[in-house]
Amino acid sequence: MIKSAKLKDNIVKVIQLSDTHLFADDDADIFGAKSNIKFKEVVEKILDEDSHDADIIFLTGDVSQDETDQSYQKVIDIFSKLTIPVYWIPGNHDNFERMKVVFKDAKNFFQARHLTLPGWNLIFLNTKDGYLPDSELALLKNTIATLAGDANIAIVMHHHPAEVGTPLVDHYILQNRNEFWDIITGTQVKLIICGHVHGDYKFKYRDVMIESTPATCLQWQQGTKDLKIDSKIGFKIYYFTPADYTAIAKLW
Repeated sequence: MIKSAKLKDNIVKVIQLSDTHLFADDDADIFGAKSNIKFKEVVEKILDEDSHDADIIFLTGDVSQDETDQSYQKVIDIFSKLTIPVYWIPGNHDNFERMKVVFKDAKNFFQARHLTLPGWNLIFLNTKDGYLPDSELALLKNTIATLAGDANIAIVMHHHPAEVGTPLVDHYILQNRNEFWDIITGTQVKLIICGHVHGDYKFKYRDVMIESTPATCLQWQQGTKDLKIDSKIGFKIYYFTPADYTAIAKLW
């Protein structure tokens, strides 16, 4: 159970950051965006406006673009002013083995599979290869069965498991999503939090809410089939109460 002074009010504030696409070199760019500089700007905004009452940060994959130890160290360095626990998962651009090594001894960084909040159980999945391997599907199924009860379940993953309506990114949707939905449909799963799509999306699919966050580096124009970029940057905030949640995207 996460510990927080605000738990007396049964509210947990979570900040989701995703698709940072960092480099060892601060001058490197992805499609013209200097992602290291953009990430620093996002974190500074969080420090100025949102860190004082936040309980958790979710870092939902594609942390690195060049898969270097130095790029992962950048996250640790930039987060050094924050004392908030960081729960991270890999994305398809990440080197998972190097990520684990660099984050292993970092203060407040956690590679969790399950987190309990008031009224909620959160399950963290690894979709690094674009699909859920049998081991992840088994973990998901077994964890849901173990958690049977009244609490809601939220799943945190990198890839989106249902189309968002932007063909450019829907081409790279979770590959074995049918197996995923076979496991979670009709269960206590009420929410899926993902990254990957570089945009703020919120919609219901099979009675489950799906939320994605703006990337910290750049967005793909919603609805596009071609490589069209929106240069805005941002993140998302979730407020969990025992019965429900609300989400607010910050994009500028």
